[in-house]
Amino acid sequence: MDKKQKVKDMNEYKKRKKNRNKKRKNKKKIKFILAMFSILAITITNLCGNAVVSNLKYEINNLKQDLRKEEIALDELKMEKLKNGSITNVEDKAKEKLNMDYPKNYQIRYIDMEN
Repeated sequence: MDKKQKVKDMNEYKKRKKNRNKKRKNKKKIKFILAMFSILAITITNLCGNAVVSNLKYEINNLKQDLRKEEIALDELKMEKLKNGSITNVEDKAKEKLNMDYPKNYQIRYIDMEN
């Protein structure tokens, strides 16, 4: 029945009123269900996003720790290189381990080169 039509008797009026109330209740239920579904979807999305962020932070922290370990190892190697590479250390090691010394005058030979 159309809303604009006139009501002919009381029973017809009651039926229309019941139908309106049912439609309103159905609409309210649908709105409630949609709202709950939306809230649930937002909550799940938020939780998944937080899980991803937490995993990435954990990986970043592990990579920073690895980087720090590698930097320490590099610094140790640089210090060892400086320690072993200085001229005085090389000279001392040559004298101690290889029994080397500066050449004496009689050990030096000169070669004449003509231009």
